[in-house]
Amino acid sequence: MMKRTRLNKEQRAARDALVVLLRKPVEADRLYDALPEAHGGRIISTDLARFLDARYRDTPTGRPRDLTPGWDLAWRYAQDRLERELTNRGRRKVMRFMAGGWGAGKTHALQGAVLPHVAWDGTLSDTRWAREMIELALAHGWLVEVAYVFRDIELALYGAVERAKQEGRGVPLPELPRSHRDAQRSILRLLQIYSDNPRVAFPLLHNMGAENVRGKSLVVGEAELAENGALHYSKRHEDYYAEAARAIEALNPAAG
Repeated sequence: MMKRTRLNKEQRAARDALVVLLRKPVEADRLYDALPEAHGGRIISTDLARFLDARYRDTPTGRPRDLTPGWDLAWRYAQDRLERELTNRGRRKVMRFMAGGWGAGKTHALQGAVLPHVAWDGTLSDTRWAREMIELALAHGWLVEVAYVFRDIELALYGAVERAKQEGRGVPLPELPRSHRDAQRSILRLLQIYSDNPRVAFPLLHNMGAENVRGKSLVVGEAELAENGALHYSKRHEDYYAEAARAIEALNPAAG
């Protein structure tokens, strides 16, 4: 979670403008749906909602985008939008919750998969919130997919640095390892809760790709993610890679 910081004049103006926009949900939805990666509103994510902040959106490609003004507002919009979509299903059927740590390459791992009627693109690391949203979806007749993407933390760190340099969209690198461990622990809990529910499916994928290396997403079993499994993130993993991330961030200051 980003620490609260005092906003400068430009940041306050950007935040105030976003607050005004979000008071007009129809207009906010129109602008959000027009984002290419949102696929007309079928993909919902905090990351995309940040582009409702005009200052963030209009930052030239390659320059660092300022997350601070809309950090919490983007999340609130995305969560509200998700809840509105879930409670107004209409004839739509499939809701996909994408899960995995920062830099896991969820979009890449799911290339070729049929786009669901609605998808939430996030870490799903908060089990309590994830369960509330799954229950809300089930209560309104959705078929639910929870698609978890595992990626080696070192590769995720490199991917996050590359994305920050290319797109200006960075994350706090020392917190990235925890996001992966928290997401995995949440998925394991959700598997226990919904394993017997035929309306909830759990595609579990290992993202083997990298920017300049062709790879393939492998389907993995729950046992590989559990303790002593080949793909299990332990506390030692988290601590080790958090320290490594600090070293990487020091050498790539624009990435954090």
